Amino acid sequence: METDRLLLRRFEAADGLAYRAIRRKPGVTRFLPSHTEDAAEAARRADATIAAFREAWERDGYGPWAVVERASGRLVGHLGLRQLAESAETELLFLIDPDAQGRGYATEGGRAALAYGFDRLALPEIAAFVLPQNAPSIAVLTRLGMRRRAGLVRAFGLEVLRFEMQAGDFQGARGVPSPGGSSQ
Repeated sequence: METDRLLLRRFEAADGLAYRAIRRKPGVTRFLPSHTEDAAEAARRADATIAAFREAWERDGYGPWAVVERASGRLVGHLGLRQLAESAETELLFLIDPDAQGRGYATEGGRAALAYGFDRLALPEIAAFVLPQNAPSIAVLTRLGMRRRAGLVRAFGLEVLRFEMQAGDFQGARGVPSPGGSSQ
């Protein structure tokens, strides 16, 4: 799938080196349950994440994409939807390289992911979970029009905020192409 500035595609084996480099940067995973400061463990977890995303596509027919800047061809993170095994809900998630943050990529890709989930997959609801101290992600979810549920919920072994959007509340996103294109 393509947006104005991004190519959203399935992860490929060749993405491993660049994805490991993104996840090794200081602070990138500080808001993730898989956070570690150990470089070898961070590399192992990055590889496991790519494998899990690829398995999601095989098992569920959708999963998080590799996020690639169209202009440069550079991998800048992951973004997309995944079905949660523990609840069968679908979650919107994203991680953007600090060198590419502040450009609106998470919002642009998030709109495309919501459109894909509601229009192409006919999902009734999409949720997102974020630590209360993760102000940048909270801002992205708010810009996307997702509503914050009151209080904290337990997810991934953490106390987090829950954001959600119902299919009927999705108004589409101006400037984001229809998800009728490639799902790769």
